[in-house]
Amino acid sequence: MANIRDVAKRANLSVSTVSKAYNNYSEISAATKERIFHAARELDYFPNKAARELSRGDLHNVGLIVKELTTHTTQDEHTFRLLGGVHSRVSETGHDLVLYTTNQIKRMNLSYVEFCRHHSLMGAIVHGLDMDDPYLAALLSSPIPCVLIDIEAEGPNTAFIATDNESAAAEVVDLLCAKTNGRICHILGGETADVTQYRKRGVQRAIEKNNREAVFIAGDFQEYMAYENMKNALRDYADISAVFAASDLMALGALRAIYEAGRTPGQDILLVGFDGLKVLEYTQPPVATVFQDFHAMGLLAVDTLLKIAGNEPFNAKNYVPYSIVPRQTL
Repeated sequence: MANIRDVAKRANLSVSTVSKAYNNYSEISAATKERIFHAARELDYFPNKAARELSRGDLHNVGLIVKELTTHTTQDEHTFRLLGGVHSRVSETGHDLVLYTTNQIKRMNLSYVEFCRHHSLMGAIVHGLDMDDPYLAALLSSPIPCVLIDIEAEGPNTAFIATDNESAAAEVVDLLCAKTNGRICHILGGETADVTQYRKRGVQRAIEKNNREAVFIAGDFQEYMAYENMKNALRDYADISAVFAASDLMALGALRAIYEAGRTPGQDILLVGFDGLKVLEYTQPPVATVFQDFHAMGLLAVDTLLKIAGNEPFNAKNYVPYSIVPRQTL
């Protein structure tokens, strides 16, 4: 097994410099850190503390890795609900919770596997990865226990927790078709997001079942893009009678576009979002949504992670119940 001296020799640096890099000393430049981490990857080395704990099975830190944490959008509400569930269950089990963002990991030029080893994590709960993330395949095949949120992928030590997005989307569109006679508009989420594909599949299934016309427009989980494209769709398709947005944030953009087109949400055009954000209770009129129970996802994610880490039988596929909240736009 490689040690810190081997890494120092491979990187042509002193042991002291390598140690400081792993302890995140500010005096070590990013270029030098990358040189060290590259040498470590070649040698399959990770720090002694993590190695000792891993060999003893004495790891207590549960990592929650999310895409980012900002105050720029109400969309982050579901991330904090997830965090609340994870924190609650981790506290009950006597483990420690460590929170990271994918941006932090990428700045360190480490893969998720290397990151977990470096920080002595018993395993990680990961939320916000896209399907084209270069680290996803390595994560699925790694020995590190992992639970994915909203990515339906499995591996020997990996499980996922999600809403049944396809069924939820199909149920929404069935309701819209039962209440209106016109064209259904679906606002898509991000192209590389796993949930976008499942929600689109559910919409397509229900459209075919009900023998209805549909139009699909890009939204990329962004309020402004949904607003702009909804304006164009309302201009191009006068027969739109219902809109299903793949996120609540995009539903807000659609709501504005409907008003600006001189139409009344809930009367002329039905509108449903997805997520269950609190803000939709206070729009005028209050907007219908699919409520996702991210707190329950957090609880189940910790339970599943501990089973994987403890070599106990676990369910690789886990769906948390959703509910459709009708309000005045449905």
